[in-house]
Amino acid sequence: MAGITPRRIIVIGAFLTTGLVLGFSQGALQPLKGKSSIDRNVATVMAMPTLFSERLTAAFRLPAASAGSPVALEPYETYLAVRDTIMTEYANPPKDAKANREWPNKLNNMAIKGMVASVGDIYTEYWTSDEFKKQMETTSGSFGGVGARLDVRDHKPLIVEPIPNSPAMAKGLMSGDLIRAVDGKSAVISPSQRLDDVIKRIKGEPGTKVRLTIERKGSKPFDVDLVRAIVTSPVVDSWMLDTANGIGYVKLDQFTEQADVQVAAAIAKLQTQGMKALVFDLRGNPGGLLTVARDMVSRFVAEGPVVWTKERQGGMVSLNVDSKRTIPALSSGSIPVVVLVNGSSASASEIVSGALQDANAAFIIGTRTYGKGLVQTILPLGDTGGAVKVTTQHYFTRDKHDINLKRDENGEPVGEKGGIRPDRVVPEDDKDLDAQRKIMREQPGNRKAAIPISKQVQAAVTVLKEKLAGSPWPASEKDDLAKQDSGSKRETGE
Repeated sequence: MAGITPRRIIVIGAFLTTGLVLGFSQGALQPLKGKSSIDRNVATVMAMPTLFSERLTAAFRLPAASAGSPVALEPYETYLAVRDTIMTEYANPPKDAKANREWPNKLNNMAIKGMVASVGDIYTEYWTSDEFKKQMETTSGSFGGVGARLDVRDHKPLIVEPIPNSPAMAKGLMSGDLIRAVDGKSAVISPSQRLDDVIKRIKGEPGTKVRLTIERKGSKPFDVDLVRAIVTSPVVDSWMLDTANGIGYVKLDQFTEQADVQVAAAIAKLQTQGMKALVFDLRGNPGGLLTVARDMVSRFVAEGPVVWTKERQGGMVSLNVDSKRTIPALSSGSIPVVVLVNGSSASASEIVSGALQDANAAFIIGTRTYGKGLVQTILPLGDTGGAVKVTTQHYFTRDKHDINLKRDENGEPVGEKGGIRPDRVVPEDDKDLDAQRKIMREQPGNRKAAIPISKQVQAAVTVLKEKLAGSPWPASEKDDLAKQDSGSKRETGE
């Protein structure tokens, strides 16, 4: 797999996560060549010249202070003075040798996180080296690991399904298997051990070994030795949802580097199976890469803007359709499309659903989306291995609608304005969702079993049947929903 080493990575995920796929991104380990101004500033703080030591000593020399002769310190000197004072004077330093060695870095990282938090933007973050690696796992779509999707059942990691062509599949691991131990150490989920903790122990360098103790129904526990390898995680699931009416279904979990290619391949396969209409499911999709969102819209729309972006001191700039990617049957409307969204559909999902809605290329069903109209740039910090994700742009839909929903420091919405409003609102309550999750846990890896009971999927199938029978799309509810909001006029940035 090629290394992920761009200077600027443009992301639009509301909450990038590594998911529950075992592995890590090789490219995330590669430092960038050259240093930006941010890199230089970090290098300055991390490698402070020793000539400051006399000034710091003087500043904290009590007689000098009591005599009214304080030494003025630069901000970074004050930071170092505070950190060094804590390390030398604090009464209860870490007792564990490893924790004590890591203490200076922990203090550094928390200080930087505090500085970033003071910006007041929940999407602007500092990532340590380990955190950066984890975030790049999802973005790349390729991982080093054993290749299995995990959930939890009976307080143990549940293998939902092994990834095709992975070490887990090669060794015969099956959907429904429970992981009892990793390298002989218990994998039971408890208040002191989360699923992420177990995943971290299973992950590792390609070529290294890991032993999983497996519980399988009808068998005694047994050990499986696996050699970690690079695997590509599928983010797309697809099948013919209604064969009699030719309605296909494509579910996209996240906008990774692999997403557009996987969606295009799924659509092509469904076309060979006689697909006449499509349900494109973006529910629960938190976003991902901006360029992938552009490529995805290009499959459905032949020309024009995908999205408009505006930097802090710039005008509106359009990111346009790549017409070479367009699928004629979709862009012409000969295969009608319903897009499913909900409150966890964010960023790239909102760009895609918003563009298709504005272009009249799809009918949107579900509930109002998350409402994140901001774009972040990931700036790797040179040799530190970490990175800072900074909000650098505000984006607007194809028709220049501002969908950003302001949120407080806890991520809670402030006001009502924002998000993509569906053309038809079909809510699903906790009871509906719990019923679907129950089926998924009882039949791991069989997503088909849970989908038919979804009210939103049922609504999509009904609308598409009517469309295939010659009826026009139903009247959209989105304008009525807009009038129900606070009433303030949308900012267009024009």
